[in-house]
Amino acid sequence: MGKYFSEDGIITVGETADIGGTSLSTGWVSMENFDKATLFASIGTWDSGDDLDTLKIQQATDSSGTSVKDLTTSASGGNYDTDAPLDADGDFAYIEVRAEDMDADNSFTHIRGTSAEAGNSGVDNVTLVLLRYGAKHKKKEQGGS
Repeated sequence: MGKYFSEDGIITVGETADIGGTSLSTGWVSMENFDKATLFASIGTWDSGDDLDTLKIQQATDSSGTSVKDLTTSASGGNYDTDAPLDADGDFAYIEVRAEDMDADNSFTHIRGTSAEAGNSGVDNVTLVLLRYGAKHKKKEQGGS
């Protein structure tokens, strides 16, 4: 699901889901005509024995996810630092990227947000929001004086 707000950006929401032992991703969206993107993750009801193991932005060459590869990392000291994971109700994190960070030389044009949790000792709800912004709209020329 995507929603427009003014002419500057688009919000894409990955539904809130119990991801215990599994994952949640937004849909693939084009970065054409956008300068930046932010992936926001928010933890809802969460089992205290579990951690959000993965939170990242991936890139692909089309809206089907062809040739998917990571644009950001989930690792110790990575874009999502697994040494300080989300692990409690109300925790949140965000990751930002610029369109210029994408592998344009190999025709990567689409992104998605993804999260995963390997354990499954209880309910682990997460919500993902992917925001693309910095729309590249051409300005109309002003009339001369």
